[in-house]
Amino acid sequence: MNETKDYAGKAIQPPERVRTMFDAVSGRYDLLNRILTLGRDRRWRRLAAASTEVSAGSVVLDACCGTADLALAINAGTGARVVGIDFSSDMLKIAKEKTIRAGKGDTISFIEASVDDIPFDDDSFDAVTVGWGLRNTPDYKAVLEEFYRVVRPGGRMVCLESTEPETALLRIPYKFILSNIVPPVGRMLSKDYGAYRYLSDSIQAFPPQKDLVAMMEKAGWVDVSYRNLFGGAVAIHVGRKPSSDL
Repeated sequence: MNETKDYAGKAIQPPERVRTMFDAVSGRYDLLNRILTLGRDRRWRRLAAASTEVSAGSVVLDACCGTADLALAINAGTGARVVGIDFSSDMLKIAKEKTIRAGKGDTISFIEASVDDIPFDDDSFDAVTVGWGLRNTPDYKAVLEEFYRVVRPGGRMVCLESTEPETALLRIPYKFILSNIVPPVGRMLSKDYGAYRYLSDSIQAFPPQKDLVAMMEKAGWVDVSYRNLFGGAVAIHVGRKPSSDL
């Protein structure tokens, strides 16, 4: 296996600044997701939910849960109970409102906390998911290890994240769009150019798909694989915690 590179902290603002950005865009976050993904983000969340391979009676931690779209997809697709964790109070406010409107207040709950210090005991969950969230943490290694800690042996980690296409033919125009189209669109729709400049920069600084595989393996996850979506602009990574630590 190739030695993993140190990506932690690249293009990542201080946690308080990231929290402030998400609070600021929370009201239009879902709309912007629909626009920037051409409406495909809902399908991708359903694919991520199915990748957990959990069922009714299972409990899933949805890290960096945002406005609860992934938590709702997990519950709808698998019947599992979901605990969402996020450090943005404004995002969580919307998440709670959406969950109540969906009639899921008894099966989806939320906690305001940081994912690099998850307030749960070891082996608490049957799976952990993170949708468009790992990229926003300052220390990927620490977060991957925290995910490993709180998942029960045999459980899965599923990461849905924006990435760069692996082929240069797609990567070059994609980087142009990220740098020159996404920030102005974000400013037009959310009035926050900085947040979507950060989105562009953080995607370009995030580990390539194969490097993230190596990082997950280094954190203890096994059988790690990934699936590219949308030409590689999005990827789903899946890993499993060994049934017993040897």
